[in-house]
Amino acid sequence: MQLKEWPAEFDLGIGPIDDDHQMLFRTIQQLGQNIAENRDPNIIAATIMSLSLYVDEHFEREERFLLRAGYPEYDAHKTAHDEFRDSIMSLRHYHQEHSDDVDADKIVAFLEKWLLDHIAKVDRAYEPYLTGATEGDPKIRQRLKYEERSKAMVQITCPADKEQYVRHFVDLISDGSHEGVMIEAAVESVTIKQMARREAKAKRLFGR
Repeated sequence: MQLKEWPAEFDLGIGPIDDDHQMLFRTIQQLGQNIAENRDPNIIAATIMSLSLYVDEHFEREERFLLRAGYPEYDAHKTAHDEFRDSIMSLRHYHQEHSDDVDADKIVAFLEKWLLDHIAKVDRAYEPYLTGATEGDPKIRQRLKYEERSKAMVQITCPADKEQYVRHFVDLISDGSHEGVMIEAAVESVTIKQMARREAKAKRLFGR
């Protein structure tokens, strides 16, 4: 990595988020070190898995903070998170299937650039909303209550406006109906397409 130490100027002054950012930075550092030292592919895979899990945990925490603060650019921010989540998932699967074809330098460069650009530019924009210096949007705040209430009712994480579909799909699959079999086949087909898309994406971003 270009940076050997965490830049203090990247701290936002928001304890839990700063801690998360520093942990992500250290995990990327560890991945870069494992790659530079040509460690066992299983160790590298475990580090990528750790990074993936921590990214999910951090993004979920940050997104709750943004909803609570009424951050007006929440949707665009979450879209950026989702794109990065997808990139990490693509990397995970690609490394599992084609570890010899992965360009280690590309992995570290991509992760470092995304993390630092995202924190220095994208995350910096929400700082005044989380610190209370700028008033948030009440409509965004209401979405937090609505999403939490919806998720509690169906007891799985899903978009609030998709609850009826999730319930209906579960009913169809559970009763073994013809429609349920069709849904299972459709999910399998979509999953195959998703895996192919992610592999192509990972090859473009991280392949030799």
